[in-house]
Amino acid sequence: MKSDRDRSIRLLWEPPAEATRGPKAALSQARVVEAAIKVADAEGVDALTMRRVAETLGNTAMSLYRHVPGKSELLDLMVDAVWAETEHTPKGPWRAGLEFFARQMWAMYRAHPWMLQLTTSRRMPGPHAMTRQDAAYAVVSELGLASEEIVAVVTAVAQFVDGVGRTMADRVQAERETGVSEEDWWNGREALWQHFTPDRLPMMTHLWNSGGFERPLDEFEFGLARLLDGLAVFIEAEERPLVRRETCL
Repeated sequence: MKSDRDRSIRLLWEPPAEATRGPKAALSQARVVEAAIKVADAEGVDALTMRRVAETLGNTAMSLYRHVPGKSELLDLMVDAVWAETEHTPKGPWRAGLEFFARQMWAMYRAHPWMLQLTTSRRMPGPHAMTRQDAAYAVVSELGLASEEIVAVVTAVAQFVDGVGRTMADRVQAERETGVSEEDWWNGREALWQHFTPDRLPMMTHLWNSGGFERPLDEFEFGLARLLDGLAVFIEAEERPLVRRETCL
């Protein structure tokens, strides 16, 4: 009996061919995935069920199972379909390439914040996600780095975007669930600011009084630029000591 993972691999990497003759099918795998993405965009991925997707298509939940075996496989297909909306990193200078890769990921997460709930290390990767990653590796491959260094450089960029993206996604989800914006939530915490005193929090009080928290820099733009600056130093270094993680795949 095939596992959910085996079925996902087949659906992702060996998708059913769309009929080229005759009337267009009222329901297909692609239509189910498209409808599911719209539900997740509007209501959050926690609201996603086969029944809810079927309702938006005017069908029964049972009719969907002929095209997608279950919710687990549907989530895998959704992730790869969203990756398909991004562009391949073009060949060229490494810094411009990694910046392009990061911006594509950032735009993807901004359009579909729920993706951050699904991009785990054990989510089955599909062809679109993998080809985007492959193109990013190619940009770094001309720098004379060791294979593990190439992987680490691209991973550092991807994990940075994931981190900033999760903060953004948390804000979106909190606002959806409460109906209160991030700014309004903080504005309603006047009692907290009474504890910002120089004797207790000298540096934070100074930064607060000088407007450091009122004019924040863009987390993505600032962080990406500094990360790329650091990678430039690493790439140009004559010696690059490496620390390997204790557990490997």
